[in-house]
Order: sequence, then structure tokens, then C-alpha cells
Amino acid sequence: MAAPRSNLPKLLWHRGIGLARTVWRIVRRDPLALAGLLIISVFVVAALIASVAPGLVPFSAQGQGATNLGQKWDPPSWPHVLGTDEFGRDLLSRIWFGSSIALEMGALTVAIAFPVGVLLGVVAGYLGKLTGEVIMRVTDMFLAFPPILLAFVIAATLGRGTVAVIIAMAVSFWPWYTRLVHSQVLQVRSQPFVEAAVVLGLPRRRIILRHVLPNSLTSATIQASMDFGSAILIGSALSWIGLGAAPPIPDWGVMFYTAYTSGSIITYWWYSTFVGLAIFLVVLAFNLLGDGLREALDPKLRRRRMI
Repeated sequence: MAAPRSNLPKLLWHRGIGLARTVWRIVRRDPLALAGLLIISVFVVAALIASVAPGLVPFSAQGQGATNLGQKWDPPSWPHVLGTDEFGRDLLSRIWFGSSIALEMGALTVAIAFPVGVLLGVVAGYLGKLTGEVIMRVTDMFLAFPPILLAFVIAATLGRGTVAVIIAMAVSFWPWYTRLVHSQVLQVRSQPFVEAAVVLGLPRRRIILRHVLPNSLTSATIQASMDFGSAILIGSALSWIGLGAAPPIPDWGVMFYTAYTSGSIITYWWYSTFVGLAIFLVVLAFNLLGDGLREALDPKLRRRRMI
């Protein structure tokens, strides 16, 4: 019995590689999904540069909070191509450093919520009975509240900070994965190949890991790709109302709030415009990519696109 378990990572790896190739083959034919992927790639590269080699960012010190009061509220011009803020800091550098915070917020939120939701969905769907009922009733209780409202309550309870916002969003996101995976597992466990594995007397753990779980992740994976953008948007909203990072950390939500409260949203239009544009592009890109993944991972839509 040890041999099949030892081959599981290799099996999942080959399935993942094959699926990735299929997804790429279809996504590259979808101009909107490809555009979303390119936009995300640009922001990911920018975030990596800001995190690993901050010296490569123009006006790196200003991007991290250093003031330059002699050039405050300068409009877009050279060398400040996006203008400066209320402390004379280069806006491009601030948005650049803020991209790493936004993407980290989205990635950590999904990284926490996805496995928790998937695990609970598999347990509830496959084991059923009392355990499944308890899990799904708790899930329904969380789903009764809009994600942003639930995240607001939790973040306000935990206190201000990026970590509190990430935890709050993860708590409000996991029920969606549980609901999606639960419904998928109910369909998969009645399939002939799963029933055959049960008849053969295979261990329940092996059936779940090798047969049920890999075939129950399609909807949850699509949801996760879109939740990156949702997490960034909700995280920015929570920062906007004062629950996120504290200045001078270049959080996009905090920056937009500063533009709004300082009366600069009209007079100094570049501040709110470019920060809002960054949030808009990232959220739009993840949604475009998510739509492309939905068509690539859904067998019916995939066959339709290949005809």
C-alpha cells in the first residue's frame, strides 16, 4: 500500500502539467484572458522588484515613505511621470511598492481560505451524515453575510493592520470554497470509478486523495482566480475606512483615502486617478483571467471552444 501513496505526488504533478498545458492552449486564444494574464504579469514583476531589489525602483526612498516637501502636489511631469503626493513623494514609486502589498494581500487571503474551504468541503461531501451537516450549517451561517460586511466586522475586532485584514478576508472567503467543493464531491462520489474503488476495498484516504479531490477542484480553482481580485478590492476598501495599514506604508486603499480626505480628488486629480486605475486594472485582470480559466476548465465549454 505504500507504493501507491508514494506515487500520488507524481500523479498529481503530471495531471497538473497536463491541465496547465490545456489551459494555456485555450487561454492564449482568448484575447481578454490573455490581456488579463499580461496585466497580472506586469504587476507581479513590479511587486517582485519592489520586494527583492527595491533599489531598482525610481525614487525608492520616497516609495517607502521618505518625504520631499519641496515638490508636493507636482502634476505629472519628468521625472515624476505620475506626479507627487501631499508629501512630495513620487506617486509612481508609491504605487509600485503598493503593488507588492496588494498582491501579497490577495495571495495570502486565497492561500489561507482555499485549503480550509476545500478540506471542509471534501469532508462534508464525502463523509456526509452528522459531520457533513454540521459543517454545511456553519458554512451557511457564514454565507448569510456579505463578504465585505463580515470582513469589516472581523477586521474591526482584530484591530488595524494588514495581517488583520488578511485574516478577516480569509474567514469571509472560505465558505464559498466549501460550498463549491461540497457540491462537486456529491457528484464525483457517485461516479462509477469512485464506486469501483470502494468495491475494491481501497482505503478511504486513498479514494479521497486520488479520485475524489482531483476531480472536485474545478469550480473552486476558478473561484480562487477571481478571489485574488476580490481580496485586493475588499482589502483596499477596508484600508480606505482605516482598518488596513497605517501611513506611510504605500497601501493603495490608504492612498486613495488620503486623496479623498485631503480634497485633492478634483484639484490634484492625478493622485486619485492613478491609484484608482491601479486597483481597477488588477481587479479587472484577475476577473478576465478567471473567465478564461472557467472556459478552459469546464469540459463542456472547453469542447465548445475547440470545435
